[in-house]
Amino acid sequence: MSLRTTFLNLFKWNTSDDEDLNSNFDIDSAMNDNWDTIDNAISDLSGNKVDKVSGKGLSTEDYSTAEKTKLGNIAAGAQVNVLENLTLGGKTLTKNNKTIEIKDEEVTNARQSTIKDKTFASIDARIEELEEDVDKIETTRGHVYGIRRKITNNSNSAWERILDSIGKVANATKNGGTVENDFDELAPWSEIKSCNYDLTTKKIKAWFGDANFKFDGTNGDVFTHVPKTYWSIYQDNDYDYVLLADYPRAGFMEIDGFFVGRYNGAVVDDVLHTYSGLVPTTNKTIGAFRTLANALGDNFSQLDWRYFVLQMLYLVEYANYNSQSMLGNGVMNRKYVKTIVAENNTNRAIIGSASGYYVGQIIRIGTSDGGTQVADARKITAIEAYEGENVTGFALTFDGAAVNIAVDNFVCTMAQETGQCDSLGMKSGCLNNDGYHSMIYRGVENIFANIWQWVDGINIKDHLAYICKDHSKYVSDKFDGDYKPLAYTNCTSNGNPKTLGLDVDEPFFRFPTEVGGGTSTYMCDYYWQSTGNRVARVGGGFTDGANDGLWSWILNNTSSNAAWNVGCRVLIDNQ
Repeated sequence: MSLRTTFLNLFKWNTSDDEDLNSNFDIDSAMNDNWDTIDNAISDLSGNKVDKVSGKGLSTEDYSTAEKTKLGNIAAGAQVNVLENLTLGGKTLTKNNKTIEIKDEEVTNARQSTIKDKTFASIDARIEELEEDVDKIETTRGHVYGIRRKITNNSNSAWERILDSIGKVANATKNGGTVENDFDELAPWSEIKSCNYDLTTKKIKAWFGDANFKFDGTNGDVFTHVPKTYWSIYQDNDYDYVLLADYPRAGFMEIDGFFVGRYNGAVVDDVLHTYSGLVPTTNKTIGAFRTLANALGDNFSQLDWRYFVLQMLYLVEYANYNSQSMLGNGVMNRKYVKTIVAENNTNRAIIGSASGYYVGQIIRIGTSDGGTQVADARKITAIEAYEGENVTGFALTFDGAAVNIAVDNFVCTMAQETGQCDSLGMKSGCLNNDGYHSMIYRGVENIFANIWQWVDGINIKDHLAYICKDHSKYVSDKFDGDYKPLAYTNCTSNGNPKTLGLDVDEPFFRFPTEVGGGTSTYMCDYYWQSTGNRVARVGGGFTDGANDGLWSWILNNTSSNAAWNVGCRVLIDNQ
């Protein structure tokens, strides 16, 4: 039987088959039909061929319809890497094909930082500082600093460091010298910083460390910024816990940042100020200071529940209730010595002993202890030995107008001038720990001692505290509406606290629930109370000695109370 080729299907004889071998030769099958088939196949190849071009070869890459469509959409005259238009901040920039010209004035916005309130010398300088900031964040963030303290039968004022606080050391200077404090480099403590703030424009003008920063008010009032913080405060298995995270963390309370006056407030020309070189204003009610603070603007108030944030920042850092031992005594004592020589039209007072008095100290002179019948808020400019007829002692020279001094006038120390701790900058402690000089905690001078400070938003009715955290709603003697009761009742006796209450929904607000401690045990400070409607003041003053401190509370004053050892401190909401 005859065969066929596989590709063109040409006829060929099968030489292995007897039938083919014995058959007659068929010229059509064997030749003519085959030649026709070959001719047709060659004709098809010739019609579909691609002619060879000298210097070129055939490619295996197929040209698709999609690519043809893409090329067809390119505009006529289009060129690679040539920009048609370029703008910066809405301004058209000069271009020349691939060259872009950006003039210095056109990148001013790129060099400006609103957050840091400054313009960098170049974009590179701004990027470099951003990289440094990021590096700092990466090396200091992501921590939880914690402390805990056994509750039952524990008179020790110290707390145990836990979590990322383990091994950390915190010291404060007592003489202006250098001390070791690991928290100086850790957020959020490292981010607490004082600034100059313009009360008129409501703008920050400079930060501590800037060349134009001033303590004395010539570049604005001085406030200390406390950054946003994250807290967990609770009790478990007979332990008190305080945890502070430097980043947002599930289950932690987020407390927004705020500005706190670096100094006790002082009224100048009917405006409440906070800068160095002023004698704090005292002898006003909590309501009077509230009015002065509100007059500064909607974002202003006097010290309120955010005091507890400062209190807890200290506690996690120093892990000890005894704030006077850790930071310094502060202005916890006063002098009230009688004059021994009468003089008219004079600027000096002759006293028998000058112990406790010093140059730069503020005094008042009166016919009674604490009186101002002769002079008020005078600064001692010199102390010299005095020897007169049958009298020896010391002459205290003071500034201001001359006065008439009688024998047995009282020369009393009082609230001291702000700024004694300016040289410490953002460090904590004091320059002199004799009980007559100021102390500071991270940019908040005399956070305790010197004078008591009103704490707004806290009203007490028969030992039950009612709280409000919206300073636009602050009012005294209110116990409903915006004021909510805490879940515990304060202690009904005066004394040094042993235990503090805890409301799990408002864990910052911790007032004494039991007394019986001392000035170096438990909370180490003192608590005063009374029945009826009361307001709160905190910290102690120049008359309270070792009872001063961050846990010293007077909750026995009515809202009409005013005294020469009670003042205020200004707050500003975060900007």
